[in-house]
Amino acid sequence: MSFQLKIIGITGGISSGKSTVGRLFASLGAEYIDADEMCHKLILRKEYRDKIIEKFGTTVQDIRNRIDRSRLAEVVFRDKTRLDELCNILHPPVIEQIKSKIDTIEKQGRRRAVVIDAALLEESDLSLLCDFIVFVNTGKDQRTARSQVGRRWEKGELEKREHFQMSIEEKKKRADYIIDNNFTIENTSRQVREFWKHYIEEN
Repeated sequence: MSFQLKIIGITGGISSGKSTVGRLFASLGAEYIDADEMCHKLILRKEYRDKIIEKFGTTVQDIRNRIDRSRLAEVVFRDKTRLDELCNILHPPVIEQIKSKIDTIEKQGRRRAVVIDAALLEESDLSLLCDFIVFVNTGKDQRTARSQVGRRWEKGELEKREHFQMSIEEKKKRADYIIDNNFTIENTSRQVREFWKHYIEEN
């Protein structure tokens, strides 16, 4: 049985739990696409590694001549122009991969929905592919604590990186649906199931 495929884009602040929400959707039957993971795989490929080194120099390499993501982040999150240069290298192939994956899933007709988890969903215009934009709402203190534990970021790093993104309030304003991720995973899961039942199963 085939369904009308729905595309759900997930937005929110850094360390808001976007991937957690994405995986909750996947547990209900959605195909989960992690754009950041695609970027990480791209920089392992020689073609893109060479482009990055040509643009940013050998200082972004590790001792095995691979791209050191933390060194690269130090460079691009100091200057919007540099971040844009990196996005110009990685975003076009990632967007093509996502479109291709959606086409394949649509032809197979086995999924009700695709979830796109992308840090720059709005900035890269991936939001234009989406039927729904879901904003994951998580307080600043929680997000800061998560980034320091999960990502081992120093104090102030989250603010520095979010400075280069669309504001939290603007993302929230553009969203079609808000999931509150300030409490338990059970509470978040219940909201995801409610969204799924109302917007995916009943349509």
